[in-house]
Amino acid sequence: MKRLLLTLLAGLSAYGRPASLTLASNGKTTYTIVRAQDASPSELRAAAELQTFLNQITGAPFAVVDDSAGVKGNLILLGRNRMTDRLRIGIPFDKLGAEGFALKTAGKHLVIAGGRQRGTMYGVYTLLEKLGCRWVAPGSARIPRIATLTLPALDEIQTPDFEYREVYMGEAYDKDWAARNKTNGQSSRLDDSTGGKVQYHPFVHSFYSIIPPAKYFKEHPEYFSLIDGKRRGEQAQLCLTNPDVLRITVEVVLGWIKDHPQATIFSVSQNDFGGQCECDNCRRVEREEGGSAAGPLLRYVNAVAEAVGKVHPDKLIDTLAYFYSETPPAKTRPRQNVRVRMCPIGACNAHPYEKCPHNAYIINNLKAWTAITPNVYVWHYNANFSHFLLPVPDFDELAADVPMYKRNGVAGLFMQGAYAVGSSDGALRAYVLAKLLWNSKTDVWKTVDEFHDVYYGKAAKPMRAYLELVRNMARPAPDGEGQHWWCCRAPGFAAGQLAQANRLLQQAMAAADDDATRKHVFTAQMSLRYLELRRDQQFVLRDGRYEPGALTSLTDRFKAFLTDLERAGIKHLGEDGPLDMYSKQFLESLKSHPVITLQNAALKVLVVPELNGRVISITDVRANRELLNQPVAVEMNYPDRSGLSVSAYADFVNAPAYPVRWEAEPQSSGAALTLVGTSPNGLRLRRSLRLAGGEARLQTRAGTARGRRCRVPRHGRNHCPQKVDRARRPARGRRKLPRRPAPRRRVARSAHDLRLGSRPQLPARPGRPRPARLLGQELHPRHHERLVAETQVETR
Repeated sequence: MKRLLLTLLAGLSAYGRPASLTLASNGKTTYTIVRAQDASPSELRAAAELQTFLNQITGAPFAVVDDSAGVKGNLILLGRNRMTDRLRIGIPFDKLGAEGFALKTAGKHLVIAGGRQRGTMYGVYTLLEKLGCRWVAPGSARIPRIATLTLPALDEIQTPDFEYREVYMGEAYDKDWAARNKTNGQSSRLDDSTGGKVQYHPFVHSFYSIIPPAKYFKEHPEYFSLIDGKRRGEQAQLCLTNPDVLRITVEVVLGWIKDHPQATIFSVSQNDFGGQCECDNCRRVEREEGGSAAGPLLRYVNAVAEAVGKVHPDKLIDTLAYFYSETPPAKTRPRQNVRVRMCPIGACNAHPYEKCPHNAYIINNLKAWTAITPNVYVWHYNANFSHFLLPVPDFDELAADVPMYKRNGVAGLFMQGAYAVGSSDGALRAYVLAKLLWNSKTDVWKTVDEFHDVYYGKAAKPMRAYLELVRNMARPAPDGEGQHWWCCRAPGFAAGQLAQANRLLQQAMAAADDDATRKHVFTAQMSLRYLELRRDQQFVLRDGRYEPGALTSLTDRFKAFLTDLERAGIKHLGEDGPLDMYSKQFLESLKSHPVITLQNAALKVLVVPELNGRVISITDVRANRELLNQPVAVEMNYPDRSGLSVSAYADFVNAPAYPVRWEAEPQSSGAALTLVGTSPNGLRLRRSLRLAGGEARLQTRAGTARGRRCRVPRHGRNHCPQKVDRARRPARGRRKLPRRPAPRRRVARSAHDLRLGSRPQLPARPGRPRPARLLGQELHPRHHERLVAETQVETR
C-alpha cells in the first residue's frame, strides 16, 4: 500500500505543462474524488456537493474516497491531504486563511484545496460556477448538462475581499444558498457542516444587557450616564470611566462566552439612542481624544478586550462607531481582538459616497478609522425600511461603494436590506451583494443579467426591461437630490411610464413557462401594485375637502392586494411593524376631511382639524407660491405629517402628534381659528391659529384649560406641557401644570419636517435654494417633552 501511494505521488509531482482535462464523456469518467481521511465538516460537504453536481452535469458517477485508500487513475484532490502535501505545486496554505483556496491542474489531476474551515468548500463551488452552475436564489438554480466535460488548465488562488460578509435579507438566510454564494454572516442558517459562520452574541446595542437599569440603577445610578447634572437610567448610555462598570462588563462577557461557546464575536456596544455620559471623567477623556465621544468608548472596550483575550484569545470584541461615536479618537487605537463597526446611518444612499458632498464626512471618518486599525466593519443600509416593496435605486451606488470599502481597508460588511422575503428586487439584491462581498470587482450589471436569465427564464427579457425602467425612474440624477435610507421616495412614474411598467410585467407573465417563474413574476408585480396603491392614496384638495385621490376604489383594491400578498408569501411591508399594522393604517387613512381656510392679504392657510389640527398648506398669495413642501403618501405617518400640528415637540417638527380629535370653534374672522380637544389622558387643549393683520406671518398658540391637571402615565410618552424628569416621577403620577409658557419657536418657510433621528432631504445641488431652513429646537428635546406654547411661521 505504501509503495503504491509513493509511486502515485511521484507520478503526480512529475507533471509537465498544465493541460486541459476531460473530466467526463458520454456518461463515463476516469476521475475519482479524493479527500483527507480526517476531512473537516465543510470538506466532507465539498466532496458530496462536487460528486452530486458533477453527476448532474455529466451523468457520470464520480466516486469519493479518502486518502488512505489505494487510488489509481485520474484524481480530483480536495483539501490538504496526504497527496496534495507531496505534490509540491506551491499551494500557500498559510496565506489562504480559513476561506481562501487554490484551483490547479497538475498533469492529469485537478486540485481544489484551501482552508479547512470553508476554503476547500468555496473552491468547489467556484469550480462548479466555472462549469456554468448558478444558485441565484433558494430553489432557483441553473445546472448545465454537458456530455463531454473538458476543463481548461487552471492555476489560480482566491481569498475573500472581506472577512465578514453578511447579507441581511430574507432571501439570503437559506443555508445552501449562503454556502454556495460564500456569505458567512450570522443571519444565515449556516452550521458546522458548512464551516460555521461569523456569529455574534449579542448582535448589537448591548449596554443595557450588560448593566440592566432595572437591576442596578436604584442603588448604583453612578453606573449610568450623567446628563445635565443628573444620572439617567433610560434612553441613555453607561458611564464608561466608572471602574465598576468595566468590572461588571468583563464578568458579563466572560459569562456570555461560557454560555455561547459557538459565538465568535461579542458585542459591547452603545444603545440605539444618544445620551452619552457627561461626567467630569468621561468629558476629560473626550478632551484627551480630540473631542471624540468614541474616546471613552474605545478605552472601555479595549480594557474589556484585554481582559477577555487573556482567557479566550480566539474570541473577538465588537463595538460601534455610530451617531455620537462615529468620529474616531485622536490617541487610542483598537486592540487586535476588537472589531469596530462603523454605521453611517446619516448617509445619502442615492449616490456613491465618494461623489456625494453630503457624505464627505462619512468618507473622512471611514479613512480615519481604517488608518488606526485594519479591523473595521461597516454596517451599510440598503433598503427602504418603511416600505420593503418600494424600489430602492441603489445598484449603481453598491457597485461603487463596495469596492470603495475594499480600497479603504474595510475588513467586513453587514449589508442591512429588507429582512423579510419578498421585498422589491430582494432576491436580485441578495445575489448581487453576495458576489460583491466575495469579490468587490464583480461586474454588477453582468451579474444582474445572469440573475435574470436563471430566475426568470423565458421571462427574463421583459423583466430586465422592467428593472431598467424602474431604475431610470427611481434613481436620482448624479447631481440631484439625495435620499436617506428611511425616507426613500416612490419613483415618480408618469402615467405613460406606469402603463409601460404594467405592460412589461404582463409580457413577463405571458412568457413564463413554469410555476416557479410565474410565482417570481407574480411576486415582482406586488412591488408595482403597492406603488400604485400608495400613489393613488396621495391626498388632494377637492371640493373643500382633503382626501385620497382615488378614495372610492382604494379599499377594495387594497384588500385584494392583501390576498395576493399571502399568495406570494409576503408577510411584511416594512420595518415599522407587522403587516396588520400597515393594513390598519392604510385603510384608516382612506377618509375625507373638511378643510378650514384662513386668509389675509399675504397668506392663505389651510387647516384640517381632523388630522390633529394640521396645517397642510401655506400659500404666499402675493407670489402665488406654496410655502410647504407637500408630503408624499409613502412618508411616515402619512397623511398626518408635514405642515404644522400640536405635538410633544416644536410645531414644525414631524413628530407624532397628540392623539386628539380637534373640533373647530365658530370663526370670528377669516384670519383666525381656535381648535379645542381632549387628549386620552384627560388633558383639555386649546389651539389658536391667527394671521397677523396683513403680514406674512402665521402665529399659533397652544395651551390647556385653566386649573386642569393631567396624568403622567407610568409608562410611555408623557403628554403634559411641562418638563418631566423621567427618572424621578412622583409616586402618585401627578404634577401641576406650569404657569410659564414654553419658549417660543420660529421657523422660516417650513418645508419637509425633520424626523426624529434622521436628516432632512438634501438640496438638489450646491447653490440651489434649500427647501427649508429650520430654526430653534429642531429635534426631540433630549430629556423632556413639552407642549410648545407658541410658534411662528413667516416668509422672507
